[in-house]
Amino acid sequence: MATTPPRTPSDARSSALAKVGRPRPGTALVHVPRTPPKPRRGPLFRAADVPYLIGPAAFVLYATYSLLKHRRMETHAYDLGLFEQVVRNYAHFRAPVSDIREPGFNVLGEHFHPVLALLGPVYRLLPSADTLLVAQAMLIALSAVPMTRIGQRAFGPLGGAVFGAAYALSWGLQSAVSFEFHEVCFAVPMLAFGLERFLKAEYGAGMAWLCASMLVKEDLALAVAAASVFLAVRRQWRWAVVAAVAGVAVFTLVVFVVLPAINPHGAYPFWESMDGGGARIGSAAAGNRDHDVPVGTLLLGLPHNMLLPSQKWMTLFTLLLPTGFLALRSPLLAMAVPTLLWRFTSSNQLYWGPWFHYSAVLMPIVFAAFADAVVTLRASRRDWLRRYAAKAAIVPLAVSLALCRDFPMLELAHKRAWAVEDKVERAYRIVALVPDDVQVTSTERLAPHLTSRTRVTNFPVVLPGPGWAVVDVWDGKQEWVSAWTAELERNGFRPVASDAGVTLLRRD
Repeated sequence: MATTPPRTPSDARSSALAKVGRPRPGTALVHVPRTPPKPRRGPLFRAADVPYLIGPAAFVLYATYSLLKHRRMETHAYDLGLFEQVVRNYAHFRAPVSDIREPGFNVLGEHFHPVLALLGPVYRLLPSADTLLVAQAMLIALSAVPMTRIGQRAFGPLGGAVFGAAYALSWGLQSAVSFEFHEVCFAVPMLAFGLERFLKAEYGAGMAWLCASMLVKEDLALAVAAASVFLAVRRQWRWAVVAAVAGVAVFTLVVFVVLPAINPHGAYPFWESMDGGGARIGSAAAGNRDHDVPVGTLLLGLPHNMLLPSQKWMTLFTLLLPTGFLALRSPLLAMAVPTLLWRFTSSNQLYWGPWFHYSAVLMPIVFAAFADAVVTLRASRRDWLRRYAAKAAIVPLAVSLALCRDFPMLELAHKRAWAVEDKVERAYRIVALVPDDVQVTSTERLAPHLTSRTRVTNFPVVLPGPGWAVVDVWDGKQEWVSAWTAELERNGFRPVASDAGVTLLRRD
């Protein structure tokens, strides 16, 4: 007797189709499409995009602040007008002379900053003080890109964004942006990119960036030499030797050979403030030489000079506070020591505080040292240190926001920052009466609005021959300006126009 084989699933499907029947010829088939799954929405920004968002945001903030300040005539001959004269001369292939500093003075005899020549082609296309301010904003904001990437590797995507924002708002960068234009704006991104490479163990690329910074200012060569401490701790002996030798050699060559050769007094001009004397504003006796520096007195008084008067330890406190003092645990912090040493051993008290542009180059160093310390502390045996390191990303942002009240960028929240006073508008009309390509002596506020088209000296310095003088009596200097204006009139100048406390004079 034959047995029936078991039915398979395919046989069952065939039987079902047979019962339903096949469609008759000519019958339209109805296609029911399958509903595609809804695409999942990804994050609005990837972590890799964050540095390129923080950088442009910082640029807009810095540039807006700088341009509005210049528009309100709150910039000055020192130092915006001075540096515009330097860049203007580079743009026309001339020596970097600033008549504001001193008629015919080559500024390479004061500070070693040939990197400013890079702005020459840009200035040739856009000859204005605004060009320098925008360039500075762009360069400082650019440094936020590598610093944010450092933060992302140390704290993760969100923590890295917080770290980058805190860096962009740090008091040292705000002070630099506020104080017009200075060559250190080039050093800030160079240091930031170099430190990022160091922390990625790409030591050759890091050294290339740091060596480039030695073209910004002579003292940065010592910061490069101090990088050898970090490299030695990382057991990168070859690169440690390169950093130490290159830094010391460049500093020695520039300070003892190049600058004295160009300086009219035949000496590095900043020996004058290292005289072991008391506090003073500005320079000491011009023309001091290296053998006049009381090295023994400075060394013996170093502990006192690094902390007192209180301005100095407050600067140190403010410098380390955004890092929760964790930066002290990283050998990268050694790079900040040379800058602090020359500032605090100087008798010029303008160097001691947290204001002006002097701390801008310290910001990348301190923040990178903080990130390096946090990564190290995560392997600490102490539980409280590991937990502190895990949450430390919020510390820089909290401190930066807390200090904003005392630093410039908060001014943008006030109506005054966006308005131009009536007296300033009228002053612009007086300044516009000065013809192009003439020589003019000008007071501090008005000079940066003339340096792009005239030869400017700092009032009351007057060049021989025909010329113009434009002076303001703002800021409580009416008596001083009036006395010098009377002197100009005795020397052949005659008033041409006057309005809103601004006077224009001419000598034929």
